[in-house]
Amino acid sequence: MTMRESWSCVCITAWALIAAGSAQARGEFCGTAPAPGFDQPLIDAHRGVYLNQVYGYAVTIPPKLSAYTPSAGAQRGFGIVLSWTPRAYLAVDAAYDAFYDITADGVHLRDLNAIRLHDQLVDDQVAGYSLAHAAGGRYLTRVRCGGESQVYIHDDVIVVRNREIYRLNLQTLPERYASDVKVLDALLRSWRWQPITAPYVK
Repeated sequence: MTMRESWSCVCITAWALIAAGSAQARGEFCGTAPAPGFDQPLIDAHRGVYLNQVYGYAVTIPPKLSAYTPSAGAQRGFGIVLSWTPRAYLAVDAAYDAFYDITADGVHLRDLNAIRLHDQLVDDQVAGYSLAHAAGGRYLTRVRCGGESQVYIHDDVIVVRNREIYRLNLQTLPERYASDVKVLDALLRSWRWQPITAPYVK
């Protein structure tokens, strides 16, 4: 393969990754997460205290709710479906800072750039927030997707700690927000940092 052909291959791969990222972003912000089958038998259900030994945190799932994680692979976090119709979803996630965002604001700025590619940013409110004494931010974002009239609310708490991103994200609708945010707040109050004991590649 010539250098020119190699460069063309690199460019095609980069554009494919960008397109995939854009599609994922639209699903993430526009009321399509999680996909159907999210709570089926190949997914593990969790109740009560959820302990993540890969990323070193524990959180208490509120009573009468179940959180779900994939059965295979290293544990990063979980999701809770608060309503299928209309869709309301709460995700807890941890991941290595692969994009070198460095700060919670940097992670949120990347989210906003993904939203602006296809959709309308209606409003964005930023406030400082500490998650179990680790400094981060809380971001209340309203998004109108494509040509839809529906506005989606994202209440996102982000902390970057030891080059790892921890986030709790509530996606809901304006008419559900007052009740759904109580679940997010309960998770935030219960959050505890734990020693990392699982020897998995993150």
